[in-house]
Amino acid sequence: MTFDYNITSQPNVVVFGISGRISQVDAVEQIFLDLTQAIESENNFIIFDVSKLEYINSSGLNFFIRSLTRIRNAGKELILCGLNGVVEKLFNISKLNEIFTICPTIEEGLKKVNAN
Repeated sequence: MTFDYNITSQPNVVVFGISGRISQVDAVEQIFLDLTQAIESENNFIIFDVSKLEYINSSGLNFFIRSLTRIRNAGKELILCGLNGVVEKLFNISKLNEIFTICPTIEEGLKKVNAN
């Protein structure tokens, strides 16, 4: 399965549903363009629902780190939801789970947004 994503908006949040595999830098070029638009919007939160993300390597980790940096520099918050399998293991091994805001499900992520 190749990399794919979809975007939905709710009050104060943009949700990126990310699926497939991130194994090349050029695979995420388009999502960065859409992320820029989300950052420039009135929404204060961006959620990456990665529950259908099957695989990442260092290119995938780089994507998440760059996204977090851009979002935080804009004064907004990124929430990762649904980490599992290989992706979760890589976040734990690299200690990125200590840097990112992570929720087990998209529902929990939306509750966090609505609590703020």
